[in-house]
Amino acid sequence: MKGVGLVGGGVLRDEGDVAMQSGLSTKVLKDVSRSFYLSLRFLPGGFRGVTSVGYLLARASDTIADAGELSIGERKVALASFRTAVLEGGDFEGPEMKDLPEGEEVLMSRIGECLEALDELPEEQRESVRKVVRIITEGQAWDLDRFEGDGVVSLESDQELRNYTYQVAGCVGEFWTEIGFGVDEGFATRSFEEMNELGQAYGRSLQLINILRDVPEDWENGRCYLPGAGSQEDLMRERQRWIDEAREGLDKADLYAESLNGKRMRFGTVLPAMIGRETLNRLEGVTWEKWTARVKVARKEVYGMMARAVKFALLD
Repeated sequence: MKGVGLVGGGVLRDEGDVAMQSGLSTKVLKDVSRSFYLSLRFLPGGFRGVTSVGYLLARASDTIADAGELSIGERKVALASFRTAVLEGGDFEGPEMKDLPEGEEVLMSRIGECLEALDELPEEQRESVRKVVRIITEGQAWDLDRFEGDGVVSLESDQELRNYTYQVAGCVGEFWTEIGFGVDEGFATRSFEEMNELGQAYGRSLQLINILRDVPEDWENGRCYLPGAGSQEDLMRERQRWIDEAREGLDKADLYAESLNGKRMRFGTVLPAMIGRETLNRLEGVTWEKWTARVKVARKEVYGMMARAVKFALLD
């Protein structure tokens, strides 16, 4: 997916902010992704509504694509129906999905409100949301097709993985840039084209971090996103070069954030990169057993990163 005052309760109450007025951010966003919510709440008002709607719709599509109790065929049908509701308007009547995490259960119960919030956005922003959701759902549909089969199915080439990380996350960096320049012509000190390229790399790196963190779980579920890996030993060996590639993307994320005008924007944009970098530090050299236990960054550590992000945002 992906102003002066950086802190304070008033930043959530700008008039005209559709998603905020409906309570989608304060309840649904907070439950679905605390880290995204922490970043989002400090962004300028004109930016928060559209990015909230885009994020929630993308997470809804992810919930549908990952609904493990449904068959692959049922998920494909539901994902196509959801994409139609987003791109063409109308209601979404999805299948019953059981045992969802609390945040995702709340999200799916309020998906109608998310679609209504989309319809209420200005036309240009609405089309930007539809564009990014279209690309994301195409990537999710490809994922369902690609990993259908018995045993562990692995990607065959680096390009397959890079294409996938673009579809489900790199495009979000482009969306972020498109919205930013649409809201404020002085969004950044670099050109739209430069920011678009940096934003795409940022999004891809965050998705690559998600993939690296979840390798053991995906392996157990018959999926292997690291190309050519046919064993746990292969995964341990291949891990480092993808950690290196993710770090290169985060270096570009830092350039992206540094180029932004506005303290709120710099804060909200750099924080996910800080969390991502710490996750990579923990993944590097971890044993298979600890990898399987899932690498996490504690909430108190995130709060420490928020303080560092404030200092970053205040630099001229």
